[in-house]
Amino acid sequence: MSLTLVSVPIGNPGDITLRARRTLAECTLVIGEERKPLFRLHRELDLPRPENFELLNEHSTPDEVTALAKLCHEQKVALVTDCGTPGFSDPGAHLVKSCRELGIPVTANPGASSLTTFISLLGVPLKRFHFEGFLPRENSERSQRLKEISQIKIPVILMDTPYRLNKLLGECAQIFDKRSCVLGVNLTKEDEAILTGSVSQVSKNYDGEKREFLILIY
Repeated sequence: MSLTLVSVPIGNPGDITLRARRTLAECTLVIGEERKPLFRLHRELDLPRPENFELLNEHSTPDEVTALAKLCHEQKVALVTDCGTPGFSDPGAHLVKSCRELGIPVTANPGASSLTTFISLLGVPLKRFHFEGFLPRENSERSQRLKEISQIKIPVILMDTPYRLNKLLGECAQIFDKRSCVLGVNLTKEDEAILTGSVSQVSKNYDGEKREFLILIY
């Protein structure tokens, strides 16, 4: 059959596309990262809770990914992430690769993306940039990678989990100090905020709440 990558809202439920909603209503199997966000998505879209679903996340093994790909051979499958576009900083890429190796058609329903939303709000012209994504969890590895990133001569965009936002701001303040930055938090939500200034200023002025975020350093 097929696999369709379905982009879902990054915060505001109203950002779902008509095509994405139709795909989720018509598919015979939905694959998501976690059960709770998957059920919430269907509830917000006024769709029945999926009876046929599977999970694909950072804990999924290669064998489990292969098994999911085989299901895509048998059924009309939709892949969603907790928020945004599947395959962007999540395990979706592994499933896409496995499906292609098995000759299974893969298509995408484009839509909300935290990265493009953030870039549109920057007010900083970007001809090119380095996207780093999630940093290593272990402290020494994170510190070493941030030092390496500080040597990159073009703007850098970082993201991480909400509970590491304050940690990352503190680390960046030590390494990047007075370099300029833009911090975007809870994009598309009612409490969306954009903070600008030097890395040290933004780190000092942030209120400390755990929120979804991206940060540009330039």
